Amino acid sequence: MKEDLYLMKKVNNVKVLAFTGVLVAMSIILTRLVAIPIGTSIRLTVGQTPVYLCGFWFGPLVGGICGFLSDFLGAILQGYAPNPMISVTAILAGVLPGLFRHFYTKKLEIWHVLAVIVVHGIVGSLGFTCLGLHMYYGTPWVVLYAQRLVQTPLLVALNTLLVFFLYKSPLTAMVNKSTMVKNGSVNVTDHAK
Repeated sequence: MKEDLYLMKKVNNVKVLAFTGVLVAMSIILTRLVAIPIGTSIRLTVGQTPVYLCGFWFGPLVGGICGFLSDFLGAILQGYAPNPMISVTAILAGVLPGLFRHFYTKKLEIWHVLAVIVVHGIVGSLGFTCLGLHMYYGTPWVVLYAQRLVQTPLLVALNTLLVFFLYKSPLTAMVNKSTMVKNGSVNVTDHAK
């Protein structure tokens, strides 16, 4: 935790805010506009990909804020009240990558990304989201799990590939270079190489 606070002092906060704003906007667009609705409670979307990236790039605090804002603003823009349980799922999409990044110190591998997204799928989609949909809309558990047991593995595979290849792309180096103060500070994600 001290390391995250130290890094946050070194990071150019205005640029991190700008990148986070872009990632929030991308998440809203991918979730709300570029989605395939299936039934009443399922949407095939890669809207969490920008939130996962935010967590990997900037840590659990900024990632969690990105997830919350994406869900909250997306719900408001579509004209309905945010569901607190689904908001927890969105927050975890940013927090988990930030927490897990401390477990790999040298190089991000695809199985690191897979582990984070599987945990998020189990805790988020199959946990908090199902609970939120059941509590707010009364959707039976059997229906929720039957739908999500098909949706979650598909989205885990798709998001794992997207997050891994986007993280390994020159985009991460650009984010690191853009957000670091010029006085010799260390990169937030040295292990991206």
